[in-house]
Amino acid sequence: MSDIDDRLLALVDGVVDCDEQRLPLLTLREARAAVELLQLLGSGRGEGAYAARRLAGNLARRIPTDG
Repeated sequence: MSDIDDRLLALVDGVVDCDEQRLPLLTLREARAAVELLQLLGSGRGEGAYAARRLAGNLARRIPTDG
């Protein structure tokens, strides 16, 4: 992993591990678009791809499913 992956993973994992109040900053549509974009970024092999996959997974689990 690269230095940028390590730095981004520390931020991503730090958010998951802390017990902070979550803020409603996105609409459902924006959240889905953000996850889709993160998945696209994570599909590559560039710097930050692993962290993008991890964050996409973390966020996708919190998005309500249809029906």
